[in-house]
Amino acid sequence: MKHGESTKEILFPLLTSVMLVLFSVVAIMSAAGTYRISLEGSRNLLESRAVDIAVNLGLSLEKIGLNPDFFLDFLKKNRLRDIAFIALYTPERDVVLHSNPQLVGRKCPDESVMRVFEKEAPLSSFEKLATGEEVFILDFPLRLHPPKSAGGVYSLRVALHPWPAREVMRKANVQLVLVCSSLAFLWILTAFLLASWKKNENLRLRLLESERLASLGKMAAVLAHEIRNPLSSIKGLAQLHLAGAKDQLLREDLSIIVDESRRLEALTEDLLSYARPLSSSPTEIRLEALERELERIAQDPVSVSVHVEPDSGNVLLDKEKFLQIARNLIQNALDAVSGIPDGRVSCRVGREGDRIILVVGDNGPGFPDKVKARLFEPFVTTKTRGTGLGLAIVKRLVDVMGGEITVMDKKEGGVEIRVEIPIGEGYAQTSEEGDARG
Repeated sequence: MKHGESTKEILFPLLTSVMLVLFSVVAIMSAAGTYRISLEGSRNLLESRAVDIAVNLGLSLEKIGLNPDFFLDFLKKNRLRDIAFIALYTPERDVVLHSNPQLVGRKCPDESVMRVFEKEAPLSSFEKLATGEEVFILDFPLRLHPPKSAGGVYSLRVALHPWPAREVMRKANVQLVLVCSSLAFLWILTAFLLASWKKNENLRLRLLESERLASLGKMAAVLAHEIRNPLSSIKGLAQLHLAGAKDQLLREDLSIIVDESRRLEALTEDLLSYARPLSSSPTEIRLEALERELERIAQDPVSVSVHVEPDSGNVLLDKEKFLQIARNLIQNALDAVSGIPDGRVSCRVGREGDRIILVVGDNGPGFPDKVKARLFEPFVTTKTRGTGLGLAIVKRLVDVMGGEITVMDKKEGGVEIRVEIPIGEGYAQTSEEGDARG
């Protein structure tokens, strides 16, 4: 990936996320501010209403005196449905006047009424009545002339139903819920859009990579064809002279030419294998029949253990491509443990449901972190004389067969490569069914 593409891949989602976070913060702060203003406004609405009533009642009481039926007549005359009750208390908490005449002359059970006399200032609060209803209470200090109590000071309590304030708060709550819901929807939508963008970006990069690899494959095919013909001549002449050579030094030199020619032939064959178009041609086989061919591929029964799950039944599989995958993986594992005294390679084949599982592991040094991300790209290798085509060819073969490949680090050291190949529809039968058919 180029630097510009990497920057774009990081910058776009980063800017989108930052903008979304900033917008969310502004929206939440705005909604919280509106909610706080609504809360304060609803309380101010109740306070203003209660103060207006208290002032009017105080002026009326100053004129007409402490008429026992005044509060009841006031409510009937003005039809003030938002008033829960009105009461007038002395510093001794005696009820002088009340909108419920039956409570006149009793003691006020609420000791909070005494705070007005202590502070000589209006006090407001929300309190619950004995009925369970919550009301807004305004205790208003009132001085009447001529004085009817010690000092002429009274506490006028106006209790209001908080219906108007609740309507304001209901609207504020609805607005807050709408803002939060909109932000949640926006976050979900943004996450979906970013995921879609990421998917499309990965698809675009894979397409570019496929085009690059296709061009590389064509070039590799041309080079392989151009190299193979003169290479065959060089190897043939060296073998011809080697057969009749008597001098030991000359024989050693000719042997080197033959060996290196064979190595180059293997390289050209790998290049052609990677470059040529592939297609899968599955045939019906039994997994157990692969064990002997896998052992022949391993060529080293001491350091390579091969195990094929018995009684796996008949499967539909491209045998040649499957064996080529196993050959490349086993050879790669053998190269990894070549410098280790107790180097070991394992190859296991079995079935899991409708898939064939091939697992090749070793106790070698593993892959460096910088190579893991590009493990299946052509010409990526950790070997001094490697071509980097072995695993690239394996990946192409696995893809053609519709399978999956996974590379895992082993806890005890080394690497384990797991290949999963679909068996094919109609070929998930048991060994008994396969025997019956035979």
